[in-house]
Formats: sequence, C-alpha cells, structure tokens
Amino acid sequence: FELEAKKSIEDLTEEELKGKKVLVRCDLNVPLDGKTITDDTRIRSSIPTIEYLKGKGAIVSVCSHLGRPKDGPEDKFSLGPCAERLTELLGQDVKLAGDCIGEE
Repeated sequence: FELEAKKSIEDLTEEELKGKKVLVRCDLNVPLDGKTITDDTRIRSSIPTIEYLKGKGAIVSVCSHLGRPKDGPEDKFSLGPCAERLTELLGQDVKLAGDCIGEE
C-alpha cells in the first residue's frame, strides 16, 4: 500500500481545469465594524488560489460563512462586504447568492 504524494492547487493543469466548475471553500470570516471590513487579510489570502484557477480556465465559485447566527440568517453576518472586497481585489464583479437553499 503506497500513499500518493500530497498535492497542491498548482498540481492541477489547464487541461484538468479549463471549463470546469470549481467550488472553493475560503475562510472569509473577517472582522467587521458594522458593514466595514476592519482587516481583509483572510480575503487577500484567497486571491492567489482564485486567480490561479481562473487563469487555467476554471469557472470559480467561492463559498464561506461569516459568524455564527443562532436562529437563521442575520444581516450582520452577511457576506456582502466580502463580495464587494473580492470584486475590488479581483477586478471583476463577484455576485453574492442571497441564499443557498431553495429555488433561488
């Protein structure tokens, strides 16, 4: 029984990624003051992975969470500010899904 060597994102080739839909789980749990991000380090650290995948032709979707809402969605835990910051850093529109459950 032989284990394969650990792989990283750079081991994925354009041939493997071009036209493929890729879901990336990012840690976007950033500190907020109201709707203002006070430290975007976690967002900035996700950019190289997203850009690598896009550069190889992948269709990238990012998922994350913000905070720990107790009784369903709470506006203060919206990823809206993170989507806006990703838009700025990537130089392209980043759409925010209003919900991940149901018909929308």
